[in-house]
Amino acid sequence: MNKKVISIGFAVLLFGVTVINLLVPQKDFSESENRYLQKLPALNAEDIVSGKFSQDFEKYTADQFLGRDGWIGLKTITELAMLKKDNQRVYFGKKGTLFDAGESIDEKQLVKNAEAVAVLARALKAGNPDFHASTLLIPTASAVLTDRLPAFAPVADQEAALKKAETLLKDDAPLYDATGLLKNHLDIPLYYRTDHHWTTQAAFLVYGEWARVNGLSPLPESAFRTETVSDSFYGTLYSKANLPTIQPDSVTAYTPLQPVEVLVLYDDGSVEDTLYKEEFLTQKDKYSYFLGGNHAKVEITTNTKNGRVLLLVQDSYAHCFVPFLAVHYERILVVDPRYFKEDVYDYAVQNGVTDLLTLYNLPNFAVDRYAANVRPE
Repeated sequence: MNKKVISIGFAVLLFGVTVINLLVPQKDFSESENRYLQKLPALNAEDIVSGKFSQDFEKYTADQFLGRDGWIGLKTITELAMLKKDNQRVYFGKKGTLFDAGESIDEKQLVKNAEAVAVLARALKAGNPDFHASTLLIPTASAVLTDRLPAFAPVADQEAALKKAETLLKDDAPLYDATGLLKNHLDIPLYYRTDHHWTTQAAFLVYGEWARVNGLSPLPESAFRTETVSDSFYGTLYSKANLPTIQPDSVTAYTPLQPVEVLVLYDDGSVEDTLYKEEFLTQKDKYSYFLGGNHAKVEITTNTKNGRVLLLVQDSYAHCFVPFLAVHYERILVVDPRYFKEDVYDYAVQNGVTDLLTLYNLPNFAVDRYAANVRPE
């Protein structure tokens, strides 16, 4: 009788939760995870036969499960109580720091991408002997904040990857390795504890040295006004852990005391006179305060009248770096190869580009198959 009661109770619970999940209004977007959620798939014979329906339905049940965020948090707390140092998606580091457990280096893709950047730089230099190209592949927290990692946590070998990229790029778009610089400034917040991005403080630090290496005169920190624009930022890594005990991050903006006028044209046709999107400070994705998040292209015109036009091939690590570049270039053409469908070389030539900077976080550059699309056709 006890077994029957347990079986019936389990069946009722399972059926009841399923019915509730189907009746509760579906969510389109998860603000906590910063992604679109799987909706209930439509029934059709082709998808059923191919197995696509069952795959999409499985994603739907996981994404739309009642109280999903709470269950993720409970799972994380349980794993910590069992003395686990990760939940397969993040490592739980010291000082409340979360590390992305999914980072990897695809050496073949790294070579393809680095060679594509080198070919693009050579092609642009062929038409302009004064053309200047450089590369910044920023190591992530797991390669810099190593003292905060859990013991024996397996992480990607970013040092070897940087050396490989440096060899491939050195004659065409020399790479500045910021690892040593960052490791020598562990007294400042270099990475968000709850997010995979570097902080504006780290970006400013690297800006100064990169600029000097590349013949620019960087502004000192005293030439900027720093402002904490948010102290309630929970980033993408927090969403993977959903651990209530983790404290939020602060987001800092650097504004030149000698204002730089900008006109920013986004790929949707909208025009702004600022590099910042204030509305994101009231949303979950507060890092998109910088340049409004990901876009295929953004064209920036400044009052820095020196004739220099920078092509910035980048991922989101570059977004908080752009305000420092605006001091040195008359125009900045920001391109994200994941979304940009034009030929990058033709686009650069048409816009009279004089400089090229490729700026990514290193693990992303080493796996992003779209980065190889910058190679001229």
